[in-house]
Amino acid sequence: MQTTTRLRAPEPTDVDRLYLWENSPELWPYGCALAPLSRHQLWEYVHSYNANPLADGQLRLIIEHCGEPVGTADLYDIDIRNRRAFVGIMVTPPHRRTGIALEALRQLAHYCRTTLPLRQLAATVAADNLPSLALFRAAAYTHAATLPSWFLRPSAPAADAHLLLLPL
Repeated sequence: MQTTTRLRAPEPTDVDRLYLWENSPELWPYGCALAPLSRHQLWEYVHSYNANPLADGQLRLIIEHCGEPVGTADLYDIDIRNRRAFVGIMVTPPHRRTGIALEALRQLAHYCRTTLPLRQLAATVAADNLPSLALFRAAAYTHAATLPSWFLRPSAPAADAHLLLLPL
């Protein structure tokens, strides 16, 4: 059976979409952004994209569903010595809870298992982000630790994080 969801490299045509996603205040509590990104910064990123995640220590992929970009899947803090990386994922609100994010996580794990020499993936998810916790559990990630007050939020109490692991 052929899937209608795929992961691909960012293209110049994605810059405006990435600009909206990266600068969405709704998503800031779940990431590490400290300031908005400019279109120019994203344009430079896309145009200098290096397809060697082992050299850069990170990889951003666009999640495409039925030919439409609907989110991003990231590998970051790639540690080739210990053969592990962290995963981040974002799917736009209209496409959440449809199975697209789960399929993207499965494809990302397959890529890491078969193409990159990784043996383990990890994710840090805010304890109050129940949809994301459910997603990673459905993708076979298991709880390894709770990190107290890990995510500081300007107008809310700090949130614990769950460290989730997936052996490859």
